[in-house]
Amino acid sequence: MSTHTRQELAQIRAIADGLSVGVLVLSAPNGAFAYANRVFTEILGMPPNTEIQAGAFARSYGLHRPDGTLYPEDQLLFVRVLREKADVIVDDLVVHRLDGKKVFLRALARPLFDEGAVSHVVISLSDMTNEVEARARAKLAEGHLDHLLARAPLILFAFDRNGIVTLSEGRGLSAMGFAPKELLGRSVFELYANDPLSLANADRVLAGEEFTVESNLGAVALETTFTPVRSEAGELQGAIGLSIDVTERVKMQSRLIQAERLASMGTLAATVAHEINNPLTYVLANLDLAAADLADPLTTVPKARELAEWVTLAREGARRVARIVRGLKAFSRQDDHRAEPTDVRVVLDRAIDMADNTIRHRARLVRSVSNVPLVFANELRLNQVFVNLLLNAAQAIPEGHRDSNEIRVRAWFEERNSAVIVEVEDTGTGMTPDVRARIFEPFFTTKPIGTGTGLGLSICYGIVHGLGGTIDVESRPGDGTTFRVHLPASGRARKTDEIRPPGGVALRRGRLLIVDDDERVARTLAMTLLSDHDVEISVDPRAAVNRVLRGEPFDIIFCDLMMPAMTGMDLHALIAGEMPEQAARIVFVTGGAFTPAARNFVASVPNTVLEKPFDRKALDAVLARHLRRSTSS
Repeated sequence: MSTHTRQELAQIRAIADGLSVGVLVLSAPNGAFAYANRVFTEILGMPPNTEIQAGAFARSYGLHRPDGTLYPEDQLLFVRVLREKADVIVDDLVVHRLDGKKVFLRALARPLFDEGAVSHVVISLSDMTNEVEARARAKLAEGHLDHLLARAPLILFAFDRNGIVTLSEGRGLSAMGFAPKELLGRSVFELYANDPLSLANADRVLAGEEFTVESNLGAVALETTFTPVRSEAGELQGAIGLSIDVTERVKMQSRLIQAERLASMGTLAATVAHEINNPLTYVLANLDLAAADLADPLTTVPKARELAEWVTLAREGARRVARIVRGLKAFSRQDDHRAEPTDVRVVLDRAIDMADNTIRHRARLVRSVSNVPLVFANELRLNQVFVNLLLNAAQAIPEGHRDSNEIRVRAWFEERNSAVIVEVEDTGTGMTPDVRARIFEPFFTTKPIGTGTGLGLSICYGIVHGLGGTIDVESRPGDGTTFRVHLPASGRARKTDEIRPPGGVALRRGRLLIVDDDERVARTLAMTLLSDHDVEISVDPRAAVNRVLRGEPFDIIFCDLMMPAMTGMDLHALIAGEMPEQAARIVFVTGGAFTPAARNFVASVPNTVLEKPFDRKALDAVLARHLRRSTSS
């Protein structure tokens, strides 16, 4: 052995003892052991000072490939270096240690030359067991995820900060009519151009907000969690989301909501009877007085002032009944869950009307409602939230102390979070911390048996969170309670309440057709319109269709939506098929008894809907819209 080779070996020994990789030196060509550092013996689990021979090492420690087969002897590092006289690197070496543990290794073998011949082979080993096992676990997890996404009703998605879809997986996509990966590269803003709720959700998460919302996709209900994705520097890079099919849960909630409505109706029954009977009393009394005097042949003109007063009182009473009945619609039918831009002020007004009799016997109502933006919500479900909160506030205040108690209703816009906040505060008995902690739990109630179901507040919680909002409570014993509802603003401009013709422009006399199977309703509407327009009545919708299809033109066709012989929907379809310009002039009239099919129809056509009893402002707006349009055509 030359001096140079001895110096190289000495340097290797000096360096190897401080390395974190295993080092083995074998002499060539016989493979006799020359040196091994401590890390080498630790990696292989070898007793200290073990005599190592290249062949004996391979046999004793079972050198294998990752697939479990023995490593071929002609491919062993020592043999290859002697044959190739060059560095050899392998990363598919597995050692079966004597203690039974498998060790995955990456190895580098390097020849040392002495006078042109290989004198020694230096082998360095890196233990890759943890890395290999981590890769295996990751692959297994990926396989489990693929299995889960292929079978579970989930949708996993992601999009970048420009709204371009970068991930689209899960069996739940089939409910949308898509296959996994089909949406990759497409823009969410184009995909959902006609879905304002989905667009609003994309805007919210790309603004940095994390939230969970519930939405409907045909017959499928989805609960989706949106999470913004940021770089290490905090820069917003996009969003990731997970949608879960919660159809069965929503169906159960719907049944619970309906059960709670029925329970609420039990609470409201006395209030409704009282509220309706009061105005009906003076409606009927004043109409009786007016009818008696009008039938009296001795009635003279001076009586006209008294008659006018009686008729005015009767009209006020009838309008009060109409408001009560309109509010009761929220409890009279199943909710279809459709969300749309909704005016919180209108919903609050109706809820207050419904709960008024319960409130006024216990507290004074103080209202402070700002001109807040619209929220994206379902009006009927939101009405149920506010009615429940108002009734809870009233029931928290003992009767008999009205003048010393208040229920305060506030609504304002919080620009920082782009949220409309509605607050219901009472000066009642308040809650202890343990009661407050459970207040939103289903079936939890502090009311006597038979008084409450324990579902009201839990349903409120579910409705508000399903709309992407939050509801919280503050309360202390003796200091009253405050419920606060946060609802995301819809970003839509508020619709004007009515359409007025330009100032100074008189409407032309129009030709109007009223189609209603109830002749009394048709004649009442006709009498309202006869002084300014030519009005015809048809109690047979089929005959009305024939008249229109024969070419009789009408400026407006007032048509009852729900009729036994032919619905307004059927009438519209028959006319629209041949005379779409006349179909556009149909104004649907309804008493509010909507079927699911009628609700879907009304939502799908642009025609105006008038509710019975007729509101004069709404009727004037219809006349202005249609007659003004026909004047310019």
